[in-house]
Amino acid sequence: MRSTHKLRETNTLRDTQYLCTVVGMTDSLDTTPRRRRRDQQRDETRRDLALTAFRIATSRGLANVRVPEIAAAAGVSPRTFNNYFHSKEEAIVWPAAQHAASMASLLRDRPAGEPLGDALVAAVVALYGPEAGQELPADWLGDFRDLVAAEPSLHGEYLRAASTAERALADAVAERMGAPAGQLRARVVAGMVVGAERAAVMHWMQTRDGSLADTVRTAVLQATASLGDA
Repeated sequence: MRSTHKLRETNTLRDTQYLCTVVGMTDSLDTTPRRRRRDQQRDETRRDLALTAFRIATSRGLANVRVPEIAAAAGVSPRTFNNYFHSKEEAIVWPAAQHAASMASLLRDRPAGEPLGDALVAAVVALYGPEAGQELPADWLGDFRDLVAAEPSLHGEYLRAASTAERALADAVAERMGAPAGQLRARVVAGMVVGAERAAVMHWMQTRDGSLADTVRTAVLQATASLGDA
């Protein structure tokens, strides 16, 4: 009787462990899409706040914009705004920061055997493809650069975001090179690519010659020509 009772306890324990494992796996499977939806909703809220702040600053000047105003125009409370951004400057720069940060993730998505130069060109040009930036107004890029040029208080925030994105790209370059993060050559390559993209955008905005994507492709090709098959 004692052995039978012990066997029942063992089977019950095993069944409980199995059930917990299955439930845990199911919860993990169920919550992953939910988490992605939450992340998407957060990004949509950030984008709404950023574009609202940008629109008001463009029409009235950054000095005349207050966080409660931005929040009210976006349909949220000032507290919600502060949950997403530390300042109106950070909010305005956020779309540009996201754009720059995407380079690193796009590079990591490129095929492992692809030459580094080709992978960098493809990753950067993808930021200017037909589906890129559809959530932003068509004239946002030019207006954003004009606003940054006109508002000195945006310079620091913009440079900070650009620097963070460049470091992220350098880390992604180092990974493809099989080098440790922070390696000088990887940082130099990232700096050349980011500089080429910036120069291409400025050139295209002044000349409107050809498409922006083609201009960016040409500039990044020139910047990465020395990489060869690395």
